[in-house]
Formats: sequence, C-alpha cells, structure tokens
Amino acid sequence: MQKRAHNLRWPIFLCVCFVLFLISGCTKEQNAPTLNLSRGLAGLELGMTPEQVGQLFTVKEDTDPVAALLTKYGKPEDGNAISQQNKTLKKQYFRISSGVGKLPDGITSADAYSTHGILYQIGLHYDDASMKKLSWKDITYPYLAKYGKPVKDTGSGYVWDDGRSRLDIESSGSMINVFFFDQILETEVKKSEREKP
Repeated sequence: MQKRAHNLRWPIFLCVCFVLFLISGCTKEQNAPTLNLSRGLAGLELGMTPEQVGQLFTVKEDTDPVAALLTKYGKPEDGNAISQQNKTLKKQYFRISSGVGKLPDGITSADAYSTHGILYQIGLHYDDASMKKLSWKDITYPYLAKYGKPVKDTGSGYVWDDGRSRLDIESSGSMINVFFFDQILETEVKKSEREKP
C-alpha cells in the first residue's frame, strides 16, 4: 500500500507543476504591455476634423487621386464614378502642407481622407529627393524603437496594428509612404463602397 501511494505522488506532483505553469503563463499574457499606436502627428491626427487640422496646417480639399488618374489616363467615366461615389459616401480627400505647424523634416507631402468630416486615413510621403538624405532605416527606426517588431513584414514594408489604429510603412519605388488608419472608420468606408458602387 505504501509503495502504491509513493507511486502516485510523482504524477500528482507533475500535474500540480503543469497547472502552476499554465496559470503563470496566463498571468504573464494578461500583464503583457499592449501596443498603443500614435494616430498621426501632433495637430494632424486620426479622428480630427479638417477644420481642427487647419488650425496648424494648410488644408486643401482636392480630387481623389484615383479618380484623377483614371480621368487623366483615358477612363473618365470610371473617374467620375469614383468622384460621385465619394460624394454619396461623404468621403473627401485633402492635401496637407505646412502652415503654423511644420511637417517633420524629409516629408515632402501629406494627405488625408475623411468620411463625414472625420479623418480616417493620413499619409506622409517621402519622395526621391528626401530619399537621397534619408534611408529606409532612418525613416523606420523611430517606429521600430517605439513599437517594437511589426506585426507584419511585407518585404517592402512594415505594419503595426493595435486593434484601433493601423500604421503601415511602405516602400514603393523611389518613395516611402507612412500611413495611419482608423480601422473602424476605414472598415465602414470600405463596406459602404461595396454596398454603393
């Protein structure tokens, strides 16, 4: 009988250790720091209105670049369809430039999309001239230092996602683009675009 009790101690000990291991793992996950992405630049942030951005930057409404390209390169009916859809969905495109507030060094242009008067996408663009002064590492290092490893490495860019906002840095030819997205509003816009072609 005593030998049998002794043989049961070892499996019970292993089960207790396993349960403690699982519990400690859950506790660590619950206490893990959550990613909290910035939502743009100071004075140019997701969720702001164009009027709020206009307090620091020059904001000019313009034609959606996709519609403009389609119109310019021989498909004006498709360009007009996009422009009409944008009006229906209350989607606007804005060019942003320095005003009282200055865009950070190296950024040659900035733009934003809004829906119902609220910014849901911001783009910061580094062109060929900027790229002669700044490298991919120069542009991405501050984000890597602040947010750590991206959730996705596409080979030509990095993506961070905190569930509320998404930050994409993409290299496309001679340009590097940094995009901030409000994921809830972006999803709503895409859904509306599918429903109202």
